[in-house]
Amino acid sequence: MSAVSRVFFPLRVAAAAGFAALVLSGAAVAQQAQPEAAEGAMGAIDIAALIGDSVSNPSDARYSDVAEAIQRFRNRDQLSARTFLERAVQKDPKLPPVGVLMAKLQLLSGNAAGVRPALEQAVQEDSAGDPEPYLLLAEEALAGGRTIEADALFDKAVSMIQSYDANAKRKRQFEIRAYRGRAIIGERRQDWEQAESDLRKWIEQDPEEPSAYQRLGQVLFQFQTDAKDAEGFAAFKKAKELNKELPSPYVSAALMYSRNGKTDRAMQSFEKAFSESGTDQTTLIAYAQALVKANQLQKAETVLKKAREVATNVDSVWLLSGVTARMAGDNKAAEQYLMRALSLSPMNRDVLNQLSLVLLESEAEGAKARALQFAQLNQQLNQNNPDINVTLAWVLFQNGDARNATAALRQGLQGGALSPDGSFLLAKILLVRDDKTNAKRLLESALKSDQGIFVERKEAEQILGTL
Repeated sequence: MSAVSRVFFPLRVAAAAGFAALVLSGAAVAQQAQPEAAEGAMGAIDIAALIGDSVSNPSDARYSDVAEAIQRFRNRDQLSARTFLERAVQKDPKLPPVGVLMAKLQLLSGNAAGVRPALEQAVQEDSAGDPEPYLLLAEEALAGGRTIEADALFDKAVSMIQSYDANAKRKRQFEIRAYRGRAIIGERRQDWEQAESDLRKWIEQDPEEPSAYQRLGQVLFQFQTDAKDAEGFAAFKKAKELNKELPSPYVSAALMYSRNGKTDRAMQSFEKAFSESGTDQTTLIAYAQALVKANQLQKAETVLKKAREVATNVDSVWLLSGVTARMAGDNKAAEQYLMRALSLSPMNRDVLNQLSLVLLESEAEGAKARALQFAQLNQQLNQNNPDINVTLAWVLFQNGDARNATAALRQGLQGGALSPDGSFLLAKILLVRDDKTNAKRLLESALKSDQGIFVERKEAEQILGTL
């Protein structure tokens, strides 16, 4: 993605779709936990996190044995912890099996390495018919990008959930987790029918969950039919009713239309969102970004002017304002807007990158030296970013330092794929070296890309026309 498109309000229509289950977030953290963090996690274990999905009032005195087990576990006395859990489960069989509880204690304490062995032991001892070990492993596999493994484990869990009847509250949570996980797999594989089916099953169990409706809306738009689009919009509308912090349903729809290449419909939806909620910063930023991408700069500036009034301290508003001014040829205004963005976010990669390039184009005394300072700082903060290294190379070339420019360029080319704007700068460097063939290839590729905002598109087209 371009440096600009990366920051501008990723506005992914998904609203926090990841795993709401505490156990999964615990696993993600645990994989990189330092000893100090593990100590903190150990102290943070509470009874609600451990059994809140199984009983209605986990703090009730009836579960004092569970509380004592947690304390023993904190004291690194796992044998005593297990003993107290066994006593608790004997008193209330609706609690999870002891083996599952021990595995969850490992997870909640930040000891990811201890979870799988604990689950293996649980299945062998007292949890063979319990779906949760398979759900925990499926969620961990999904978070780790092992989709095939996650798919098999979720299917196994679903088959076990169907016959599970030990605790209705747990069963409902199992169904929510299983169908949410399978829906994510369907989305990854672009199996929209499967994703829709699982999302609707999730909603059956959790009809007040906004993220389920938001995800359903996204999936329905992927069918790209008028009927499914209408259903998708209704899902976005329901999500917004449940969570007022979500984008306008028109914004969510516009982003999906844009993703599917339906630019006219996207703009119509953005305009409806703007007329309906013209003071909402989410709407303003998303609409302005779409206008800039479509090169409707004057209209974008009108929207951004409003955004600067209602979102004075939002760095992306000032960054987008700076980019818009730069594309319109007003580098003085661009510098002012970008400096404001920098004051709000001093280490923002995209702000520093744009500021370097704006100053490089300035005729003011010392501007090129300032451009170099910002470019060098940005490279120090983002040493492996290809776009940042190519920007530094270009700024160094323009400051007459060909040797260090070559070194920065070499590092940039080792960092992975460039954005369209990065490819444009590389093409200009190649033209300095009279390599017109490769410069032309880069420009053609950049102009075909639809990644976010291509700031230098106009100049790229002009240069390509001369080749």
